[in-house]
Amino acid sequence: MAAHRLCGEACRRQQKLESELLRQFRSFPRTKVPFSEDCGFIWAYSGREINRLLPNADQDEMRRQARTALAARRSEWKKADKRVGYTRAKKAEEEIADVEEALAKELWNAVPQSVAGVAVKLHSLLEMEDPGSALQEAPWPELRTILADLVRICTGPNAI
Repeated sequence: MAAHRLCGEACRRQQKLESELLRQFRSFPRTKVPFSEDCGFIWAYSGREINRLLPNADQDEMRRQARTALAARRSEWKKADKRVGYTRAKKAEEEIADVEEALAKELWNAVPQSVAGVAVKLHSLLEMEDPGSALQEAPWPELRTILADLVRICTGPNAI
């Protein structure tokens, strides 16, 4: 549960920082690649996309300009990212998510020794797959009811 809570916090922090960068730049680093003279453009987010969109030899200059513009945009993004800390937050989120996943796998592979152990496994599943109990379609409400029943049985006057 602690790893799950930390993972949620790390995710929210990373999303907040990503939103901050996107507010500054309006998008991830990208550049306009024209279709042809005065016929619009398409956004390219990588050198591979630029090459795919401008494959012809007579487009060498347009390809070079697009790559230069994309490199400049990425450089600006990296400077802002360093200042804001988005990449560091993303890495921290990925690390705690790996810990959470490993602990959950260990829990789910454990053989329960009691009804309470089954309830713990069910609670873990519900928390990881439906945090905040937001999902209202089957089977989520029913699974939450089963968990409540198990907890009641384990803590009631006739607890096993």
